[in-house]
Amino acid sequence: MKSDIIVQREDFDIGRILDCGQVFRYFSDGDGYTVVSGDRVCYVVQDESRAVISSDDPGYFAEYFDLDRDYRAIRADLADKPFMGEAVAYGRGIRILRQQPFETLIGFIVSANNHIPRIKGILGRICERLGKDIGGGIHSFPTPEAMASKDAAFYASLGAGYRAEYLADTARRVADGFDLQRVFDMPSDEACKYLCTLKGVGPKVADCILLFAFGKYDVFPVDTWIRKVYADVVGGDATSAQMRKKLCAIYGEYAGIAQQYLFFYKRETSGR
Repeated sequence: MKSDIIVQREDFDIGRILDCGQVFRYFSDGDGYTVVSGDRVCYVVQDESRAVISSDDPGYFAEYFDLDRDYRAIRADLADKPFMGEAVAYGRGIRILRQQPFETLIGFIVSANNHIPRIKGILGRICERLGKDIGGGIHSFPTPEAMASKDAAFYASLGAGYRAEYLADTARRVADGFDLQRVFDMPSDEACKYLCTLKGVGPKVADCILLFAFGKYDVFPVDTWIRKVYADVVGGDATSAQMRKKLCAIYGEYAGIAQQYLFFYKRETSGR
């Protein structure tokens, strides 16, 4: 039975949440968004004052959208930090999702040197071939065991390119006992090193997984847009690791949330 969660729009904008690069399994019909996580589905519509999240599992999606977190307090904490005022105002409504670890791991391996329509296409084909049909033409995200049953050639046939080897190897590692749940209890730097032992996972991908699946906000994924942000905030030459360390120090306990505001603002306003 479908149930609705009503959310006030002050700190919830489904378009911005889905369009800020943290998630790939969603579809728009022009009126609202279908969001798929694992084997669960919700449909979100919104107007000027509120959003309505409709699903068979409202408790799951309340956690998925992290609805108990006070983003007003977070915005207040960040507002006075360098370059955050305009970024927070522009990205108001963004929330960091609490996604499933294995799905997030695979998604961000696919995301490396890729663009969102292609990422969505590759993940969609993986789900169609290896996930369960959960109705409405939607398939669940496959288990590690289902993905481990296929080799690199299979993933290459789905358009994964050089990432095919990474997908096959990482799925086997997880199916054979690589413990993603351990990451919840690890300090972020230790967790980053742990994830980087998987093929296809470097520091940037690891930081994305830590932020979007494990709720570790003391990370700062560094990509092309964040390098531009760094030039604005700090300036000078630096490695990605140096940028991450410096930006985490500047933005503090909510660095990862600051990263999303800054990433979205820089990407959307660059060249204006």
